[in-house]
Amino acid sequence: MEYLDTTIESLKIQHARLDSEIREEESHVWKNIMRIEQLKKEKLRKKDELLRRTLQSAN
Repeated sequence: MEYLDTTIESLKIQHARLDSEIREEESHVWKNIMRIEQLKKEKLRKKDELLRRTLQSAN
């Protein structure tokens, strides 16, 4: 159970880091749209994994 909690916390940190990177990239005058889309997809993957692990630990 402790491993799942650690993984969940790690995923939360990674998700927050990606959110920060997206906001930083969007703040530039010349936005790199491809980079933003890549970051958003990665963030969504982290969110999905976080949800899966959270539900898994609840059982």
